Amino acid sequence: MNRGHAIVTGAIGGLGTAITKRLIAADIHVIGTDRRAEDIDPWMDEYLSMEERAKFTFYPLDVTKEDQIATLSEKLAEQDIHVAYLINNAGIQANSKPWEMDSKSWHRVMAVNADATFYMTRAFCKQMVDKGFGRIVNFASMYAYHPGVGQSPYAAAKAAITGYTRSVASDLAKHGVNVNVIAPGIIWHERLRGVLPEKIFEDMLAQVPAERAGKPEEIAGAVAFFCSEESSYVTGQTLHVNGGLYLPG
Repeated sequence: MNRGHAIVTGAIGGLGTAITKRLIAADIHVIGTDRRAEDIDPWMDEYLSMEERAKFTFYPLDVTKEDQIATLSEKLAEQDIHVAYLINNAGIQANSKPWEMDSKSWHRVMAVNADATFYMTRAFCKQMVDKGFGRIVNFASMYAYHPGVGQSPYAAAKAAITGYTRSVASDLAKHGVNVNVIAPGIIWHERLRGVLPEKIFEDMLAQVPAERAGKPEEIAGAVAFFCSEESSYVTGQTLHVNGGLYLPG
């Protein structure tokens, strides 16, 4: 499975932790990035064993800043580090009525979700093309297909990611680079209640045919599949992981 290093954006907390640990378990060295550099030491103490730390490197990164991404790319190139797996996991939401949504919140959600996916892909896909192998996993959401109340910028950004993924997948397929999307439903992690009102969470959970929220490890398993040799003929696809809450036709 290991053809090079993996970059995981939004690596600290939430889905990023589970994804990082799953890739390390597959013997892939993970370059974790996150804007919250001040949290890295307590995060590593809590989540990574000493053995796992040997396969993990952290770089502080704001994925909305093109210059920071360029600097990261240059640093890795100087160290002769090849990025074979790119996991564009970083994302944020904003909740508001359409007539109350402010421009700053709209642009921030679009930047962290959609723009960052573009910036990171642009920065690292060429080396994958040159090597004739690469796996890019982007993150949409069930909300791109079945939007929640008050989530217009998030739904728009995640829908944009699905379209971008299909287009880039077409461009890169002949070079051995596969690009796919995971669209999570309700996945329980420590940050969820901070972005999703409890009443909405409970109402959504009651509609899930599986009668439970998903686990971050289940998303990490989907990422591992898209990074594996078993997915070599799968590109431009969206994998819905939502316990049956949304069933695309």
